[in-house]
Amino acid sequence: MSRRKNKIPPFVYVTKEMLGSDAYKKLSNPSRVTLLLLRAQLKNNDQVEVKFPYSHAEEYMDRHTFARSIRELEKIGFIRKTQSGGLYRRTNFYTFCGEWERYKKT
Repeated sequence: MSRRKNKIPPFVYVTKEMLGSDAYKKLSNPSRVTLLLLRAQLKNNDQVEVKFPYSHAEEYMDRHTFARSIRELEKIGFIRKTQSGGLYRRTNFYTFCGEWERYKKT
């Protein structure tokens, strides 16, 4: 019985292409943290939608900063909000999209 000793700890996958893109370079630092927090919710490679309530983001940043970061990520094309919680007391759902790849420096 051998146990796997070199088990890789959980990580957030970000490609070199994304890191070197004009879109990623345009992001503010809170938006970069928000992107990593959202991508950390992915359980497998096939998953494209994650849920992430504002209350989870409060450990890392102010609610208003998180909301501004979400708007910036949507504008540049990293994510799309598929369900809004807000007054309906539901959790926000976000889908990752590839529109950032077409982003051109302005």
